[in-house]
Amino acid sequence: MKRDEKSIEEVFDAVIVATGHYSQPRLPNIKGMDSWRRKQMHSHIYRIPDPFHNEVVVVVGNSLSGTDISMELVGVAKEIHLGAKSLEITEGLSKVLSKHKKTLTPPSTESLREDGRVSFVDGSWVTADSIIYCTGYSYSFPFLDTKGMVVIDDDKVGPLFEHTFPPSLAPSLSFVGIPRKIIGFPFFESQAKWIAQVLSGKRTLPSWEDMMESIKVFYKSRDIEGIPKHNTHDICSFEYCEKYGDYCDFPHLEEWRKELCLAALKNSFANLETYRDSWDDDELVQEAHHSPHFTQLGPEAFDM
Repeated sequence: MKRDEKSIEEVFDAVIVATGHYSQPRLPNIKGMDSWRRKQMHSHIYRIPDPFHNEVVVVVGNSLSGTDISMELVGVAKEIHLGAKSLEITEGLSKVLSKHKKTLTPPSTESLREDGRVSFVDGSWVTADSIIYCTGYSYSFPFLDTKGMVVIDDDKVGPLFEHTFPPSLAPSLSFVGIPRKIIGFPFFESQAKWIAQVLSGKRTLPSWEDMMESIKVFYKSRDIEGIPKHNTHDICSFEYCEKYGDYCDFPHLEEWRKELCLAALKNSFANLETYRDSWDDDELVQEAHHSPHFTQLGPEAFDM
C-alpha cells in the first residue's frame, strides 16, 4: 500500500467495475461543430425546456432521449427539427407531427456554419438557435489500466465473456452493468451474484480457451446480423437474460413482468406525449399484484 497527500494505493485480490455508462456523452462528428457559435449541448446537460423559449432547436438523435426532449420542447420552442441518420415515422411520432406543425423531421445533419445555419444531407438547411445532441453515451474507464487486455473500440468493450469477465484477467477483474437495452436491475443483480459465486469459489469459470471461443462466436453472430460495433452490448432479449441467470441460479423473470415491460414499451412508442399518464394494461397490473412477488409478505412482516 502506498500513501501520499493526494491518493492511497492498495492491492486487492479482485476489482469489480460497476461505474455505469451514462456519464460520458457520445457526440457525433459533424463538420463545423467546433466553430458553431450558438448554443450546443448534449442531452446529459439538459434539464428543463424553459431556456429554449421561442427558439429554433435542432435535436440530433431520435431515440428515447431525443423524443422525450422534443416532446417537452413543443410547449416552448418556435420550431423543433428532429433529425437522425434513420428516422422511422412511428405511430407515436406521426401523431406528434400531425398535432404540432412546428415539429419537423429533416434528414441527418451534414454541417454547421458560423452564421447559425444547420445544413442537412438533402441540401436543406435551417438557421437554429440551439442544438441538442441526443446521441447516447460512450463507455469510459479512465481509471483502468489493463495493459491492453481490455479495450474500448467504438463502444465495444472487450474481450468480455458474457459481457462480464475479461478472460485474461478473470476472475480478478469483472464488470457489472455493461449490457444495454435490458431490464437493468434484475440483470445487474444476476451479474453481481455470479461474480460473488466465482470469487467465493462456489462456481468456476470456463477455461481461457473456452471463454475466448465463446466471445468469438458471439462477435461473429453480431456481424452476421449486421449489428454495428457500437451496439455490441445491446441485448434486447429476455432469453439471453434467462440464460445468463442460469450461470448462478438466478430466477427467471415472471411472464407477467415481461408482458408488463413490453406493454409499457409499446405504449411509450405509440403515445409519445401521454404514455406516462395513460395506459391500457390494467389486467397485467392486477396479475402482478396477485403474484408471489407482492403476496409472499403477509401483514405480520410489517409488524414492528
